[in-house]
Amino acid sequence: CFGVWYWIKSRDLKEFAYQRAQAACKKLDLQLLDQAVALKSVRPVRNAKGHMQLRRIYSFDFSSSGEDRYEGEVIMLGNRLDEVKFAPHRIG
Repeated sequence: CFGVWYWIKSRDLKEFAYQRAQAACKKLDLQLLDQAVALKSVRPVRNAKGHMQLRRIYSFDFSSSGEDRYEGEVIMLGNRLDEVKFAPHRIG
């Protein structure tokens, strides 16, 4: 049962991370490439209150001009968005 629950939860969090990457790209007038995010790492960390949570990092590719490719990250802490990071890129 735990395996099924974890798989469903992971799938839902991946979809949430994709939506956050898409929204962040749109806000900065960037193009989200490949229409996907990929799980890069999962590790337990302590949050600001000292409680253990899983930190998930999803990577995605984006472009500023349609001809280049850069990597970004969506960082989730538990079920919440921590931050969206973009690699330095050309503003085009």
